[in-house]
Amino acid sequence: MTQPVLEAVNLAQSYEVSRGFLSAPATVKAVAGISFRLAPRSTLAVVGESGSGKSTLARMLTMIEAPGAGSLFLNGVDVAEADAATRRRYRGEVQMVFQNPYGSLNPRQTIGAAIEEPLLVNTPLPAAERRARALDMMARVGLRPEHHGRYPHMFSGGQRQRIAIARALVLKPKILVLDEPVSALDVSVRAQVLNLLVELQEGLGVAYVFVSHDLGVVRHMADEVMVMYLGRAVEHGPRDAIFSAAKHPYTRALMSATPMADPGAKKDRIVLEGELPSPFNPPTGCPFNPRCPLVMARCRSEMPPLETKAGRLVACWAAQDTPGPTPMRREAAAA
Repeated sequence: MTQPVLEAVNLAQSYEVSRGFLSAPATVKAVAGISFRLAPRSTLAVVGESGSGKSTLARMLTMIEAPGAGSLFLNGVDVAEADAATRRRYRGEVQMVFQNPYGSLNPRQTIGAAIEEPLLVNTPLPAAERRARALDMMARVGLRPEHHGRYPHMFSGGQRQRIAIARALVLKPKILVLDEPVSALDVSVRAQVLNLLVELQEGLGVAYVFVSHDLGVVRHMADEVMVMYLGRAVEHGPRDAIFSAAKHPYTRALMSATPMADPGAKKDRIVLEGELPSPFNPPTGCPFNPRCPLVMARCRSEMPPLETKAGRLVACWAAQDTPGPTPMRREAAAA
């Protein structure tokens, strides 16, 4: 079995939020026990609604914020419990590309200086070598040498995201965490950036954690898919298995909302009732039970474990360990 380049074990993060002068602070469990293994040169897509904990997970993976609980192994070393020097080395091997390319760039800094900055902070390379590395990475992402001395406002959104990708890759990291990297781009530009990411992965051997709510993009990019709901993983497995026969009712609902390229194709639209529960007061039992069409008494009292069913991990009492998608009829849940 291939040794994972990154392994998360029961990662969790909670925040205390003030509710006013006379009220006690509330605790929000943004991420509640996420585990996965990331193989070299592979892509794990993390999907879910806004508020599901995707971005919090991304910040923990890059150590922008330390995990509140759990372990994070990079090449067998638990960096969540490591000293400052080890964490500094870790940050050079795990880089991040943010959703808004303009917001992640300093408007007063040339793009050449922005791309060279990680080398300046993390390596002893002289100025000439830093410039050479920056120009090489700019060429890899489709930027020209004359762009080196220009400023972010002089570029389009797609070009700015190429700059951000070049800056993230200039340290030659093993892992790149991409937080909604194409959601702020025009549709015509998204395909170009996605194809660039595929080419860079093949050429540099980097592994991706791809955070997105766009399942069309995920289907193009991912090797594995992890679906999150209210801070928990509800389904996790190979891309083809999940897209062809999703087991969790929440995954089925997400799939049904994805537009299809064939206008004549028929698809059952699954409309979830109600809103995402408040993270201040999550429901008991399965967190999806207030919106689930298959809910039964057990769902309201017991948290379903994440267990293997039909070749993937599923946290659902109603999911069956048989080929094919979970039926979405209410009668199936009668008990």
